[in-house]
Amino acid sequence: MRSKKNEVAHYPEIIRHIESQLQSNFRAGGIDDIKIFWKSGELTSKLKELIREYPAECACIETYAKATPPLNLDIFGVVTNGSHFEIVILEVKLIDAAGLNQWSQLVGYNLVSNAKYGLLINIDAGASERLIRILSFEEDASRIVRKKADGSEVEHLLGFMEWNTITQNFEYSGLGQVSSLSALSSALIAQFNQ
Repeated sequence: MRSKKNEVAHYPEIIRHIESQLQSNFRAGGIDDIKIFWKSGELTSKLKELIREYPAECACIETYAKATPPLNLDIFGVVTNGSHFEIVILEVKLIDAAGLNQWSQLVGYNLVSNAKYGLLINIDAGASERLIRILSFEEDASRIVRKKADGSEVEHLLGFMEWNTITQNFEYSGLGQVSSLSALSSALIAQFNQ
């Protein structure tokens, strides 16, 4: 059953669910000091907004915010403990089947922003057969490791999920490196425990 609302109308319920699951998994993992701040819109200006609104928690993203080009994102989350942070990009669609165009958009946003984590979320529908095949058999399509000019490496871990508006929950497809919120939580916990 297709939603009668547009995709933007679903942002709050998707954000609430993801945050609830991540925070629960962080607590279960023994990490109590992580906060998640969600924004929608142009990345650079919204990061600066977060720094103004939450200086104690978000001052650590100041250098990143200055170096990041403007990108208009559906949703992004800043996961931080005040001294370290990770960016999670959510590309939300409301289409019959999410395909390579939508996946490419997510990949591009993650590469340009240097965000480590990205999720393509389709509302009340899955992925195209072609995208399913690619994500099932090509690990490099959802785990991208690249070298920057300074010699450092940046890893991007991506995944696909379907949001069910009736159950208000994700239907996991098992597609990509971030195949569930548990997988995302585990990856984030590992980052913050380093």
